[in-house]
Amino acid sequence: MGKRILILEPSATTQAIFTGKYKKTDYEPCYEVNGLQMVVSAYNRQPDAIMLNARCVSPNTLDLVRLIKNIGKLQKIPLAVYATSRFPFEKEFMEDSGADLFIHFDTDDLVEKTEQLFSPSLLKTPPVPKENYASKSAIAIRVFDFIGKLDSIEKIAVEYLNLVTEFCEVPAVSLFLNENDGAEAFYVSADNIAENERNDFLKICTSDFEELFPDSNVLKITPKRLESIKPLEDFRTSDVPLSAYQSFNLVDSHGETFGTVCAVREGVFTKNQLDLLGFSANLLGNIMHNAIMLKGKIKFEQNIRKAFSRFVPEQIIDELVEDVASNKEGDKVGVGEKRDVAILFSDIRSFTNISEHNKPEVIVAFLNRYFTTMCTIIKKHGGTIDKFIGDAIMALFGAPVSYEDNARRAVAAAYEMREALPSVPLEDLVLPDGMKFNIGIGIHYGDVIVGSIGSNDKTDYSVIGDNVNLASRLEGLTKTYGSMILVSQAVKDDIGTDEFVYRPLDDVKVKGKAKAVPIYAIDRGPDEFSEKYRDCYKKGFGLYKQGVFNLAHEYFSNALSEAPDDKACRLMVSRCEEFIKNPPENWDGAIAFNTK
Repeated sequence: MGKRILILEPSATTQAIFTGKYKKTDYEPCYEVNGLQMVVSAYNRQPDAIMLNARCVSPNTLDLVRLIKNIGKLQKIPLAVYATSRFPFEKEFMEDSGADLFIHFDTDDLVEKTEQLFSPSLLKTPPVPKENYASKSAIAIRVFDFIGKLDSIEKIAVEYLNLVTEFCEVPAVSLFLNENDGAEAFYVSADNIAENERNDFLKICTSDFEELFPDSNVLKITPKRLESIKPLEDFRTSDVPLSAYQSFNLVDSHGETFGTVCAVREGVFTKNQLDLLGFSANLLGNIMHNAIMLKGKIKFEQNIRKAFSRFVPEQIIDELVEDVASNKEGDKVGVGEKRDVAILFSDIRSFTNISEHNKPEVIVAFLNRYFTTMCTIIKKHGGTIDKFIGDAIMALFGAPVSYEDNARRAVAAAYEMREALPSVPLEDLVLPDGMKFNIGIGIHYGDVIVGSIGSNDKTDYSVIGDNVNLASRLEGLTKTYGSMILVSQAVKDDIGTDEFVYRPLDDVKVKGKAKAVPIYAIDRGPDEFSEKYRDCYKKGFGLYKQGVFNLAHEYFSNALSEAPDDKACRLMVSRCEEFIKNPPENWDGAIAFNTK
């Protein structure tokens, strides 16, 4: 494993030079462009070395080096300051700041100078603290401890507000935050502050915050009072009014303001107190912004799980959330995009007739049992329940999370749904005389548009496109051909293996489609139909497509004698008889269906 070097460098050009020079070495550079964010990164990552551009500002490099050298967790990390041009008083700069090495940025010997940074004798003791620096080091250590509490904004707030009361000796301090879902506010206050004084303080804090964020809901929220870790009553006497008020903005690593810290006290704030308050607010900005971002990600994950949990396997939700967190394809949830998806439609046969023989409560209870069984199977194979349409199920394989074998998963799910049908408890459901409970399943594979579709009030993650319509038409054709599962040529081609037994049935032009689509039944196994049947049907179908209907009729008739109950074969016999009497014009081997 290489040596990790954390480099504070705002210039992308200089970053590229570092990366190029370290490319064939065991040094692994990573970069920050913001000084305070760099300190947070160093605290979290614990790099093998740190390098700072000598001309950084806000905060300046001198203060950054002192800060790093006074944080116990970072003191033993070698630290170099470098300059890309002539730099005056570099020796004095090193002694004053406590840097271990000063590097003149020369691309020819950069690697050699970097090696000096790892010399055991190089590491220095922290410099003598300057004015206010001991306090700043203590504050920095306390604030960096908040990194372990990023999962709770309130925990960070209570720790920080109590820290401010400690070093500023104030009886009240507030923290207002502008988060993704609205404003949030906290405060601590001495018990001996009069209620009207406390209310006046919070009104001023709210007013200042509203000026920064006029579109926030801050006027509708009530700031939450947090527990004071230490008594604050000593900072409030009844003789002197709370006349000194100070406010500092919280700024993230991109320079965007997202909150305020406000404090009030008797008399006036000293210069040192204001310096420390501003310093602590700068440190808090990066950490609190990370906490807000984490809160947003957690809420997003909760929303994703809530929206998909009933219809999507837990594994898919986990992958979707992981993709969003790493900015992979999951971040397209809600954004329209085109992708290849297997679409499955399933429908209960003659459900209208069944409904007429049963009470509504019986129908609803049965559907719940039926949907539970079928949806469990679909989710098991990685599918997503897109929607229920009456007694029909529309399921997706490939959205929101896609696999390499989406079509295979869809057919495997359909196969298991067919096998599980007898296990669905009918209980008090009454079937019409002579009717057997049955379903039809149609599957097609192709590109669709996926995304959150709807209005401002209600949206659904769904798919649209011609290929969705084709899958629906295939489900409808299961009644025509008497097969429980129909798939398109695209499904068969995508699977590309003999895992399933395909039985070619016909070439069809469904409503809305000019191009013929070969369709196949999925048999339970090779023994469901005899070899003679399959051979006769195949030869008959070949002749049928060529328009030789008399010979095709003979082969289809022989196939029908092998499987007298086969509806598809009976249909082809009947169709050949009709075409012998009335030959179709411009025959291209495909039959058109003009109804849905």
